[in-house]
Amino acid sequence: MFLSRIELGPRAAEREAFWREVSQPYGAHRALWNLLSRSPEQKRDFLFRAEDASGRPTFLVLSAHAPDASTDGTWRVEAKRFEPALRAGQRLGFRLRASPVVRRAERLEGRASGRARRHDVVMDLTASLKREGRPVRELTERIASAGTAWLARQGTRAGFRLVETVVERIGDDGLIEEGPRTAVRVEGYRQHRIARRGTSPIRFSTLDFEGTLEVTDPEAFLAQVRAGFGPQKAFGCGLMLLRRA
Repeated sequence: MFLSRIELGPRAAEREAFWREVSQPYGAHRALWNLLSRSPEQKRDFLFRAEDASGRPTFLVLSAHAPDASTDGTWRVEAKRFEPALRAGQRLGFRLRASPVVRRAERLEGRASGRARRHDVVMDLTASLKREGRPVRELTERIASAGTAWLARQGTRAGFRLVETVVERIGDDGLIEEGPRTAVRVEGYRQHRIARRGTSPIRFSTLDFEGTLEVTDPEAFLAQVRAGFGPQKAFGCGLMLLRRA
C-alpha cells in the first residue's frame, strides 16, 4: 500500500473545467480514478480525503499502487510506502472523515418488516429527539456522543479502542471528582447532495473525528484501515490518517 499527497500541479489552473471538477466530491473521485487506475476492469482500490491547502484542492490517498505523476503538469505527487509495524497496546493519533450510519428495522403498517435500512446517525438522532418530545436544540450537544458511539463500535470489530482521559469536575457536594472521558473530538457535520444525470441525487452526511486510539489487534486494525471506515468511500470518506502519539 502507498500513502500519497496529491496536489494540483502548476498547469492545472490552465484547465478551468478540470479545476471545477476536482473541487466536487464526484469529480474528485473520477479524476483520482483516472490517475490511479491500471485497466478498465480494475475495481476501486484506493481511499482518499480532500483537504484545502492554501486554496488549492489537495488529496491524501491510500492506494494499492503508487500513483503515476502526470507528465503534463496537472498533478504533483508525493508517495510513500504504507507499511507500519504496529503492536497491541500501541497508541496512535488519528483523523477520520466518515459518513456514520446506523441500521434501523423498516416498519410497515406499524410493524417491523424484517428488513433494515441505513440512516445517517445525526438524522436518526434528530428523529429520536422529536419522538421523545425533546427540543431539537439538544442536537448539537448530542452529535459528539452519537458519533463517538459509532466510532467505538467500529473499534470493537476493527482491533482498536478509543483512549479515555481523566477529567475533573465539581460534584454536587462541592468536592472535586474525577472521571473518564473518551478523548475524541467530533465536529464538522455536513450534509452532501451529489447530482446524477437521469436519476435521483446521492445524499449523505459526514463527520470529522480526531483523537487517540489504542491498537488491540494490529492485523484486524490494519486490514480495516486499508478497507476504510463506513460507507461513501467513493466520495472521500473512510480514510483514517494515523500519527505517532
